[in-house]
Amino acid sequence: MATLKDVAALAGVSMSTAGAAMRGEDIVKPATKEKVLAAARELGYSANLSARFLKKGSTGAIAVMVPDILHPYYTNLVSAVCEAADRHGLRTVIQQTGYSSTTETGVLKQINATLCDGLILNVNNVDDQHLRTMLGNHPTVLLNYPAAEPLFDTVRGPSASSASTAFGYLCGRGYRHACVVGGRPSRTDGPDTSGRDDGIRYIMEALRDNGLGDAGDFVECNWSVAGGIEAAHTLCAAGDDGARLIDRYDVFYCMNDLIAYGLIRGLHDEGVRVPDDKAVFGHDGVFSNGVFAPFTIPTLTTVGVDYADMATKAVDLLIDQIKHPGKRRAPRIETARSRLIVGESA
Repeated sequence: MATLKDVAALAGVSMSTAGAAMRGEDIVKPATKEKVLAAARELGYSANLSARFLKKGSTGAIAVMVPDILHPYYTNLVSAVCEAADRHGLRTVIQQTGYSSTTETGVLKQINATLCDGLILNVNNVDDQHLRTMLGNHPTVLLNYPAAEPLFDTVRGPSASSASTAFGYLCGRGYRHACVVGGRPSRTDGPDTSGRDDGIRYIMEALRDNGLGDAGDFVECNWSVAGGIEAAHTLCAAGDDGARLIDRYDVFYCMNDLIAYGLIRGLHDEGVRVPDDKAVFGHDGVFSNGVFAPFTIPTLTTVGVDYADMATKAVDLLIDQIKHPGKRRAPRIETARSRLIVGESA
């Protein structure tokens, strides 16, 4: 296997010059750099990046870990983190952790064994005490972590403010009785998503505080398009007394946008028009971030996470840790902003 010494000998330069040329440093003249690179290509030599990074003490890369890359919430989040990191000249390694503690722990062990300057984690099933044991003092920021006093810097979603904004809007529009679709955790045969509990609690509190309903005004469903379609059929089915649940409500607040899209489709199948007959409101703003043009009829009214704000706060916290290794401070907690996105569905 060729070494840097072999490259230097073939190019007729010193090892220090060959090393600088391979690193792309400006101190090496272009002609000399080309000679070194040509020699490296001829010998099949590639630089040992791990050794280079260890010597430099920095990789220029961070890792962001989410449960499901294909879920549009996490797609938005990862994209925003990449953009925020890029503004600081950092590259981003993306890892999908899954929803089980086994896969999350396995990915965390692997990524922590590789070279990255810091971690941004959206984990569901590994508590922060275990994270501290695995990661030590490695720069780490948690996203959407529900603990009241987390052991790491944390950026939370705007659950409380988005609930207040949403139901304030619905009151202002004159709606009188709302049903929360997905108003309880997902079914036990699905992934563990206990971190949703806080969001559900804020929504149900806002529902009551705004006089639009009470703790019994919910329909449980899986947090997916299919779950929304199923909820629509449940709402429209006649009970033993011949009454339909849907007739109690004039607006349906969905715990995420995927439920809302499914609900609109399912209501259409049942002959219920949105917004003419019933109104539908979403949550998360996954297709309303400027990347996707409105593509549904009707367009969805929703309250969205400001993904850019969440990502910027997370990256800034992480960079501060990276720049000040060993500095002791209490874990910082920040909250991302939310934004009302007014469409046609409510």
